[in-house]
Amino acid sequence: MTEHAGEMEQGLLWKQEHLAPLPIPTGQPASDLMNIIWRKNEVYLDIGSFAMAAGWLTLHMGTFISVMIVTYVVSTGDHWAALALFSAGAGLMGTLWYLFIKQWRKPLTPPIRFNRQRREVCITEPDGNYWFVPWERVYAIAPSVTNLGTYGATKHGSLVLWFPLKGQEHETYGPNKKGWVLMVNPGGGISSMAQWECIRSFMEIGPDAVPDSSHAERSSKVEQQGYIGVWRGIFSQLFDELKSKEYGAAFSTFTGLTIFGAPWIAVLMTKKLAHIPDLTAPEVVDWSKPLPPAQWAKRSPELEKAIAEREAELAAVRPNMPAK
Repeated sequence: MTEHAGEMEQGLLWKQEHLAPLPIPTGQPASDLMNIIWRKNEVYLDIGSFAMAAGWLTLHMGTFISVMIVTYVVSTGDHWAALALFSAGAGLMGTLWYLFIKQWRKPLTPPIRFNRQRREVCITEPDGNYWFVPWERVYAIAPSVTNLGTYGATKHGSLVLWFPLKGQEHETYGPNKKGWVLMVNPGGGISSMAQWECIRSFMEIGPDAVPDSSHAERSSKVEQQGYIGVWRGIFSQLFDELKSKEYGAAFSTFTGLTIFGAPWIAVLMTKKLAHIPDLTAPEVVDWSKPLPPAQWAKRSPELEKAIAEREAELAAVRPNMPAK
């Protein structure tokens, strides 16, 4: 069974890359593509998953197209057809919006906390139950699949983090082994590596190697400009792009404003993530406090060797890479 970083399983239309254990460098820069970083300081990194922006974009686009179709049919004078299309569209989109809003209103689950000084991870369930997993026992997998359709091939991929359950912290991963799982969908391959590198770099290099959370920056911007200011800023961006004759960028901004309702994402995400849950169990609070450097946990000899070998491989490859 393949279960070590750098190894790969592959089929005709699927691939599964193993990124950890052991958490060796991927060769990709750390990039929080899915905005999973909720908190970061010198001691720990909190990550969580609340990826509903794609759902909003899809539903807004569906609603926009439905309204445009009904408007066009009304302009032709066929009011009965317009009424039928309106009823069908309202029934379909209304149901989808109800399910989306119901999911949106669910409370955020507690984040997964990575403590770089103790080299441990705290898993907290919604009911408050928690346990600690050794960092070097975390499994990171990047599965991807290629779908063939009428319009060609499309590739989908995700980053899966697997943690042993409580009382099984030192047991190994297996395809049918139950565990605590977090999955995000950055796209697989290089994108999954870049997302994983955020966590790996924090634990093995330090907080400065990881981008800051975009949630605080977005919240500050919304707080300063207000929700109307978000729309005003994107309209201003559109006019600047048109003035500079950047028509491709202007078209993208225009579709974001109209078809996809992109400004609402900043507003809704700000409101949803305004109160990120913290870990409040006394033992976890004590576990999260900084330690004197002399008490910091060290890498295992196996990981030390694996990182040195991987860094030598990357150093040998980089001089031969073409200049950008």
